[in-house]
This record gives sequence, structure tokens and C-alpha cells, in this order.
Amino acid sequence: MLTETRSFADPHQHASSILGWQQTYDQLSCGSFSSELRQVSADRFQIFQESLNKRIVQHGCAPEGRLCIAISLSSGRAPMVQGLEVGAHSVVLLRDGEEFLLHAPEGLQFFAVNVDVVRFARLAAFELSTEKLKLLKTMSQISISESVLQRLQQRIYPIFQCLLQRAMDVGPAAEKMLEDTLLDAFLDLFSNASDEGRGRRGNFAVCAYLVKRSQELALANSETPISILDLCEQLRVSRRTLQNSFHVVTGIRPVEYLRNLRLNAVRRRLISTTASEFKVSEIATEMGFFHLSHFAGNYRELFGEYPSETQRAGC
Repeated sequence: MLTETRSFADPHQHASSILGWQQTYDQLSCGSFSSELRQVSADRFQIFQESLNKRIVQHGCAPEGRLCIAISLSSGRAPMVQGLEVGAHSVVLLRDGEEFLLHAPEGLQFFAVNVDVVRFARLAAFELSTEKLKLLKTMSQISISESVLQRLQQRIYPIFQCLLQRAMDVGPAAEKMLEDTLLDAFLDLFSNASDEGRGRRGNFAVCAYLVKRSQELALANSETPISILDLCEQLRVSRRTLQNSFHVVTGIRPVEYLRNLRLNAVRRRLISTTASEFKVSEIATEMGFFHLSHFAGNYRELFGEYPSETQRAGC
């Protein structure tokens, strides 16, 4: 069992340190990145809490064979997952390698737990109604009462804290008991769940789809940056619709959002290669940045350092 608390100054390193998750974190708001990750990972369950000081878009796939729940602990702007705002009493769901897209505001704190999906499904079949099982299989988030949410946190968080503080080397029997406690909490959660955001889902889903497709088109044409008009033409929407969609989902203009994605791609490439392999200018040009002084200024504005100051592999 792995128990650790780590701090990071780079979103890519943070994302790659959460065991079992295939994901990318792209920084969207300007300034030096700072985060903390606390995680407990065992063979059949995982608990982690992450705190991020900058606006981040997270995209990737959840661990295969796991059912994951996540709760926002932030008091500011709500994160958006799969095109829906995460409500104050909502729990986010991801199932068995499911693809996800999370827009995290500045100051996000997320608490997440995952368990073996096969064992949970076997237990849930005996205990949950047909309606509850449908929510479990289809919804991106569920709504629960404040009392159920508090009960969930009170059952799981003390275990998490104890494992982190003591860095316990537990045996198979103790690990099985911990897994049973988490599964029991999951069953209680879904027994008291309801559909979240039934009336809001359509509009948010359209906005999230347009942002996601814009991101895919932009990254597929990294060497020749795609314009807003190109996106409107390919997505068959007006400039106003595209602008409004980005405002709802990301809080920033589409041109800024797409440029920041390419800047993050440059940063990941710099960190993973040596200066003798690729010059900064070569990587920048490959990602469609042809005016190098503007590129360096935009890079410094977003990450708080010039590209020449970013630590390269092997240094």
C-alpha cells in the first residue's frame, strides 16, 4: 500500500503521480503553479485528495476496473465535469476506464475514492433498486442530502487521515477490512442518491461538447493553429455561440483557452526532453508558435517563468 503527501510546481508532474489514472492537466490561469496531492493506493481501493492553486482542465480516463466517486471541497466557483456544474451536495461518478473532462477553477480541492467495480456491482445488485442501479450506470453525478454527504465524509476521511499520518504497512486482512468499510459507505451513498441537474443537463452538455470538439480540433492541427472562424465553420455554430460556450465551461475566451493548451504541450515537451535533443525554438515552432518573442511572453505570463528557465530532462 502506498501512502504519501507530495507538493508540485508543475501540473503534468502532479497528474502523472496519481496512480492508475491516464490523464493530462493543462494550466489555464496565469502564474506559478502550486499543488498538493495526498494519496493512499492499495490493490483494491484508492483514496486521494488534491489541491490546485490554478485553473486547470483535466482530461483522460479513470482507472480500469474501478468505480470512482469524487466530492468538491471548494467554496468558490464550482468545477464542471462532463459538461455539468458540480453542485454543493453532488458526488461525481466515473466508471471502469471512463473518459472524463474536468474544468477545475482556481483553488479547487477534490476528494476522491475508488473501489473494485465488479465487487461493488455484485453487492449493489442485492441492495439497490432498479432506479438506483440505473443512476449508478448512467449518471455523471448524483445528488445527496447534506446529512448523507457528511456521513460519507465522516466514515472515510478519518481512515484516510490515519493511514497518511501513520504511514501504516497494513496486511491483507486489514486491507480487506478497509475495503469493506469503503464499499459499505458506497452502498449507503447510492441508496440515498437522486438524479442531479435533470433540467440543466441539455444546455451544459451542448456547451461542453463544443469546447471538447474545439480542443480536439486544435490539438489535431497543432502545427497550424486553428482559428476561431475555422472552428465555427467546422462545428457549424456562430461566433457568439462558441464564445458563450467557452465562457460557461472554461470562464475564458476560446482563443486564450486554445493557446494555453498549446503552451502546456510545449511545457510537457520541454520537461520530458533535453536541451541537446530539441531547442526551445524547435518545440515552439512544432506547436505553431512562429513569433518566438510573443511565445516567450505568453509562456512566462501563463507559467511564471520563461521557457528557457523551465527545467529540462536530465538537469
